[in-house]
Amino acid sequence: MLKSLYTFQLKSWLLPVLVLTCVVPIVASWGASRTRHFRSTEKLYQAPEVVYKLSPFDLVKVSVYGQEDLACEQRISDKGILSMPLLGGILVGNSTVSEAEDLIEQVFVQQQYLRKPVVSISIQEFAPKMVTILGQVEQPGAIAIPPGQNGVPLLVAVAGAGGFTGTAKLTQVRVTRAPRGTSTQQIDIVNAGKLLDSIEAGQIVSIVVHPDDIVFVPKRVF
Repeated sequence: MLKSLYTFQLKSWLLPVLVLTCVVPIVASWGASRTRHFRSTEKLYQAPEVVYKLSPFDLVKVSVYGQEDLACEQRISDKGILSMPLLGGILVGNSTVSEAEDLIEQVFVQQQYLRKPVVSISIQEFAPKMVTILGQVEQPGAIAIPPGQNGVPLLVAVAGAGGFTGTAKLTQVRVTRAPRGTSTQQIDIVNAGKLLDSIEAGQIVSIVVHPDDIVFVPKRVF
């Protein structure tokens, strides 16, 4: 009875999400679990990060107006560093494209290579980004974040894992945040039940999970 109730709660808000965004599962090997891909749901959710930030392993093309010999195409390193001709390594990870362009222009000027450089960066390929969903969900495993996005709403990620089981403790969903930059690991406790209630009330509250975050849904003790 309880499992049916949770299934009904999930399906009541998930159906419009599926209809509007064409959530398409793609099954691939991932140890004993599965990886699923889905499209953006920005029509229903407003994520706090709306401008994409460059990430390790993004493939980018950098050009400098009037300086063809300074153009390059490469992947950002695992530490967020982009190697530029003449300049060497520049930390661009977690910067927007515009911020990275400004930074490279400043370095050209500071090192006295160019007086008024105009730098353009285009993303040729987005690095794969995953969030892991564990515990009381129907299909635990890795969920792919759509290319070009910094994260995905928690409930959409859970939906990609098949939804909550009937024994899920919705009030104590644990989100372990991956360290970013100089930040340390952070753990957030999320009341997913209130998130579901907000959807039913038409007041959508979005909690976003990011690449390499781990979501654990505990089991309810009877």
